[in-house]
Amino acid sequence: MALWRGSAYAGFLALAVGCVFLLEPELPGSALRSLWSSLKLGPAPQGPVSPEGRLAAAWDALIVQPVQRWRRVAVGVNACVDVVLSGVKLLQALGLSPGNGKDHTVLHSRNDLEEAFIHFMGKGAAAERFFSDKETFHDIAQVASEFPGAQHYVGGNAALIGQKFAANSDLKVFPAVTSLGLNEQELLFLTQSASGPHSSVSSWNGVPDVGMVSDILFWILKEHGRSKGRASDLTRIHFHTLVYHILVTVDGHWANQLAAVAAGARVAGTQACATEAIDASRVSLRAPREFMTSHSEAGSRIVLNPGEPVVEWHREGISFHFTPVLVCKDPIRTVGLGDAISAEGLFYSEVHPHS
Repeated sequence: MALWRGSAYAGFLALAVGCVFLLEPELPGSALRSLWSSLKLGPAPQGPVSPEGRLAAAWDALIVQPVQRWRRVAVGVNACVDVVLSGVKLLQALGLSPGNGKDHTVLHSRNDLEEAFIHFMGKGAAAERFFSDKETFHDIAQVASEFPGAQHYVGGNAALIGQKFAANSDLKVFPAVTSLGLNEQELLFLTQSASGPHSSVSSWNGVPDVGMVSDILFWILKEHGRSKGRASDLTRIHFHTLVYHILVTVDGHWANQLAAVAAGARVAGTQACATEAIDASRVSLRAPREFMTSHSEAGSRIVLNPGEPVVEWHREGISFHFTPVLVCKDPIRTVGLGDAISAEGLFYSEVHPHS
């Protein structure tokens, strides 16, 4: 009788748990496993692994240390203080109310700031603009710095990348550029300024098209990168946008780039969420599930598989490594994220011994 009663309890619990899965599919698995183990009914059942969980696990398997570690790193000298606060609250503190969005190549006034902010906020895109009026800029910066709850961090590309490497390398200043880190705005500015591929695009509309980004990256290395007839040392570009990264290298100069691009994407999720490891419940996979590798030539169609998150393709002696980003749903800190991405990817990279 006691045995039958125990079996009945277990069966009822299984039915209840099944109902919970049907009614609340987003309930964290940890809660169910905790319930199961507290009742001492044996090993907890493993629920279906989310695409985010599969992708994070695949990254962990792919990210391996380079055979030859960095001993010295050259970083340019620049530093600043980043002030982090709500853009909407800053506009309110400046006495500005939301209006029509409009892009400005150069900001001259508070109204220009307000219009540019609304313009890019509506697109969900990052933007960097020069402010021409020194006094107005100083006033805005002071209001931002003194705003209640504003946070101050070390800023500047060199300072942030230097911090990442400081524990493992000696820092030297050196006048050669072999690798670049670019976001979508910087990539677009570059192709527009030199009439490169897709330079007629005025701004990205949401997620930058992978094929268009790939064409521009290929053009940079093919036309301005290292070759036998060119003095350039540039052989590597790490492109990063919110939902995916592409690492592009001239063949024969770099190794361990599969791990490098995965590491750069992983740190985007951990630093934005302020976690030591990827928490699959706090991130989401927003990268395009299908994309073309080029629009300038007959590219390949790629279908993304979270279990094999790094996709590789080649084009005329140049290699591409693509991986999605697990985007933090409720980010804690995004300032300096691009520099952390570039530094992490470079940290896992290895200069090819034959270059």
